[in-house]
Amino acid sequence: MRFTRVYVEERAEDYPLTREILDKLPDVHVIRIKHYKDVFDRKRQNAVLQREHQALIIAVRDGNRLFEGAPVCQSFGQKNFYYASSMMNCPFDCGYCYLKGMYPSGHIVVFVNLDDYEKDVEEKLKDGPMYVCASYDTDLIAMNGLTGHADFWKKEALAHEDLLVELRTKAAPEIKDDISNVIYAFTLSPEEVVTRYERNTASVRARINAAAKAMENGAKVRLCFDPMMKVPDWKDAYKRLVDETVSVIDPGKLTDVSVGTFRISADFLSKMRKAYPDSEAAWYPYVIRDGVAQYEPDTDKEMQEFMCGLLGEYIGREKIFTWN
Repeated sequence: MRFTRVYVEERAEDYPLTREILDKLPDVHVIRIKHYKDVFDRKRQNAVLQREHQALIIAVRDGNRLFEGAPVCQSFGQKNFYYASSMMNCPFDCGYCYLKGMYPSGHIVVFVNLDDYEKDVEEKLKDGPMYVCASYDTDLIAMNGLTGHADFWKKEALAHEDLLVELRTKAAPEIKDDISNVIYAFTLSPEEVVTRYERNTASVRARINAAAKAMENGAKVRLCFDPMMKVPDWKDAYKRLVDETVSVIDPGKLTDVSVGTFRISADFLSKMRKAYPDSEAAWYPYVIRDGVAQYEPDTDKEMQEFMCGLLGEYIGREKIFTWN
């Protein structure tokens, strides 16, 4: 992974993780800053250009670090559902990503005060078992070689049997562990969607193979056919995707699967359209329902039912989670 420069908060300088990261980036220019927001939240940024010349920002996270799951996030039937934000922004550049409407910057922020996240987890667990999606605002697995954040969440799961952690990715990692309360969630999209929207991600074949290998090694695997995108001939595209998936993976051994069409906060979509005026994904004529931009109701229903029908030939309906 190539960064053009690294910004380091003054108060983050003495953290061991900061030194570990910088040691892995010996030739990158380091710039000292007071606060990460001075760079990440400044006005009149060009996020499109920044993604072409991405910088890393090393910082300390104050305030909330674990957030209650939002309505547009799939909870998979879990009650105490949270998502973590130990990093902000993603090394990948998906054309439909809600982060483009959520953040004003194209740079990546890595928080190094993981001991505080550990304390937060212990405090929340006092209220009972907890489900944490650790990779909603980034791809921790793709960044793990540099930051070790995915390893941190795996260690947390090992330390707390009542903590269930999901690590979602569009990479193709080699997963060798079989931690019972860690779920590796692989986003699978047709090659047409990967080529059109999922820039810099692993190919769908590489993801499928990585998921299959992880299952062979005893890991719990979830497949996420989400977001489904309405590309030309989408039915044929998703049929080929399912055929390719089940030719490699034994569906009966999956933890579960998720199915969902593209959706985004209407507020995020508005900001995304301003920042990315040429974005095909952003300028589709979506319908706004309860503050969420989605495909037309009939299209949304048709796409989800079609996908569930394909998957239902191989996996029990109780293992297929949808948004409707």
